[in-house]
Amino acid sequence: MQNEELEEARDKMETLLEKYSDLYDFAPVGYLTLDQAGNILEANLTAANLLAIARSALVNRRFGLFVSATDMGVLGAFLQKLFASKVRQSCEVSIKVEGRSPISVDLGGIAFESGQACRVTLTDITERKQVEADRLILNKLESTGILAGGIAHDFNNLLTAVLLNLEMAQMLHLPDVELAQYLADAKKSALLTKGLTAQLLTFAEGGAPVRKVIFLAGLIQESVWLALSGSKLRCEFSLAEDLWPAEVDEAQLGQVIRSMVLNAREAMPHGGMLKARAENRVLSAGERPPLPAGDYVRVSIADQGTGIPKEVLPKIFDPYFSTKQRGDRKGMGLGLTICHSIVQKHQGTIAVESVVGAGTTFDIYLPAVRKLSVETKVAAPTGGAQHWRVLVMDDEADVREIIGLTLSGMGHAAELARDGEMAIRIYKTAMQQGRRFDVVILDLTIRDGMGGRETLQELLKIDPRVQAMAMSGYALDPLILEPERHGFKGVLTKPFDTGKLHENLAQVMYSSTASETAHE
Repeated sequence: MQNEELEEARDKMETLLEKYSDLYDFAPVGYLTLDQAGNILEANLTAANLLAIARSALVNRRFGLFVSATDMGVLGAFLQKLFASKVRQSCEVSIKVEGRSPISVDLGGIAFESGQACRVTLTDITERKQVEADRLILNKLESTGILAGGIAHDFNNLLTAVLLNLEMAQMLHLPDVELAQYLADAKKSALLTKGLTAQLLTFAEGGAPVRKVIFLAGLIQESVWLALSGSKLRCEFSLAEDLWPAEVDEAQLGQVIRSMVLNAREAMPHGGMLKARAENRVLSAGERPPLPAGDYVRVSIADQGTGIPKEVLPKIFDPYFSTKQRGDRKGMGLGLTICHSIVQKHQGTIAVESVVGAGTTFDIYLPAVRKLSVETKVAAPTGGAQHWRVLVMDDEADVREIIGLTLSGMGHAAELARDGEMAIRIYKTAMQQGRRFDVVILDLTIRDGMGGRETLQELLKIDPRVQAMAMSGYALDPLILEPERHGFKGVLTKPFDTGKLHENLAQVMYSSTASETAHE
């Protein structure tokens, strides 16, 4: 009986030991047993996998060999406190992993009663640290975004007046080749200035991307060549033939690629080879970079320049941080910040690797579109002179008046309102007199007055068939992206020229005519 009891107890002990071994080896965190000198006495399988080395090769090795040089002081202080206090201690260190990028690890441990060894847990917090870094960048951008949005709104108003006045001068001036050239150059400069507001708007919600599904190869090549124009750099393209399409804002993504190439250009002032690659990537859950599992297109821009020091690398996406000399078109410290913001708004991310003296590689990850849907959009008619009655509402007198003059010059009859209340009065009077407006252009942001959205709601009560177009230089409003959901038939974004004004008017009128025909 005693033998049977002993055998039964032994079997239970072996079962418990197996369970303990399984729990220990396959725990969700790594376990190490260290002596006072930091040598590894024991390790579980999770720790071995985390350090990318066989468990048998870990034993008797110094744990500090796996810790980055910059964090050796942190590890030393951690072990000293752990053995001295006999209470749980914790710290964060960067771990070097052979064949992979370094990972961030949370260390927690407590010394054994003997005081000769300790048990340390290793938790991979790389993804969490990346999320925290991204959130910090977004918080820094928020305050800048408020300022940028306001500047862009006022600047676009001024730019609209400049563009339309220039075009009026071009139409009305006496024949003079030299004057015409000056006016053409002024208009070109005004249009180029529009790019500045596009960068400012990227900081704000109003800069949300207006996307369409495209194949990226052409955009990548065009953007790279544009940024390399006049430089000594050569570019080697490697674009996958079966590259998946992506849903992107062409203007914004082109801006990102050009900014990356310009950085490479400045890193190689004496010339060299730039490599632009694009390939399909399928990311799994938990894989780096930390993005949702799925299909992605990875666009890589690699240079052979001076590289970025390790202590500088975490700061390159910070607003106003720059290693360049401040001056004309250089060193404003917003280029990479804007790129980061654009790519994040596309539900992607930017990863960067750099080696001092060897070069830098930026990897842009964008969600891919594997299934294409075909949309047919009817274009507005371009032929034949057409004249419409248009009501324009804008609180900026210069903008309001030049839009009115432009519409008159195009052959339309225009009436002007400074705010929503005035627009409603004019529209109501016109309806009573049987002079209904064909189109109403409403500025979304009116200082000290009723804005475009509220004005349209009141106009719809007067005339359910009102054809309204939203106009804005900046708006913290999804209305710009989905105007139809709010009752508008189109959007006119400032600054615009006569061509864009005519195109949008014609599109609204044509869609109105097509809708009425469909209902008959």
